[in-house]
Amino acid sequence: MELSNLTLLNGDIFDANALGAVALSSLGNAPFQSALLHDFDKIIMVIHPDPNERQRYGNHLIHGESRTQTMHVELSQLERSLLTGDNNERVVCLLEGDILWDPQGIISRLREEIKLFGEPLRDRMIFIEFARFLHMYVKSKRYLQACCFMDSYNCILMSLYHWAKMEVCEAGQYPTPAVWEQVKSLNNSVYKLYEELAISGETVEQRIELVQLACEFSLMSKMVDCCKWLLSLLGEKREPWTFEELIALPELLYVEAELPLILRKLSARSLIREIPSWSDTGGGSIRYSV
Repeated sequence: MELSNLTLLNGDIFDANALGAVALSSLGNAPFQSALLHDFDKIIMVIHPDPNERQRYGNHLIHGESRTQTMHVELSQLERSLLTGDNNERVVCLLEGDILWDPQGIISRLREEIKLFGEPLRDRMIFIEFARFLHMYVKSKRYLQACCFMDSYNCILMSLYHWAKMEVCEAGQYPTPAVWEQVKSLNNSVYKLYEELAISGETVEQRIELVQLACEFSLMSKMVDCCKWLLSLLGEKREPWTFEELIALPELLYVEAELPLILRKLSARSLIREIPSWSDTGGGSIRYSV
């Protein structure tokens, strides 16, 4: 569809600086239908440069009997969603929608990167999922120690979810919103743990403890491979890194909550070095190096 026709059909949803747009129809063949399509016939996602000065978040439009929902996202927001999976709706729209407007080939480029799922993207996604896997596992352990069983259950379930996404990435596939179906098709042990947690006849506490044991073993065995992207990043500078320097890196923006835990675990396994820098007062800061 030409840009002029799209503007005419849906009102003033475009601006001259729009980078592209895709349309997802409720009649499409996507295996996972976006929840945004509930009671709508079509979603149009308009991609804007950074920053989007107009700050337009969406419109609901009608043309005859057809109802359309539009949403406006910045390119950086979309790239974050592709990397972290923090907004499945954007991912589904980008990968499954029909391209309406792509003058610079940005949408085609993003789709090709996901299709190829090469090493730089795959390694970074594996590290992000590992960081979240570890974080939720530790939270589950703390809740269990406090006898908060359902909170512990929820955290270990989320830990399994991030483990499942790791397994999909390691199999060379990009994780889709229906990630458990992907894992099931891989005949992976993490799916069996998911079933054990959900439908086992054991008590909730026993189920949590069983899955926590499996998670702990997986964390120890996978740490080197899953953290190689971070280890490579640490090795890019001769001098040791301060935590402040690391947390300021754009590449680590999406794991700022998990990074302290990751650094401590890597240090405990002697995969990185902690280098204290002492002051005259007896205290000091810690720097990190490979």
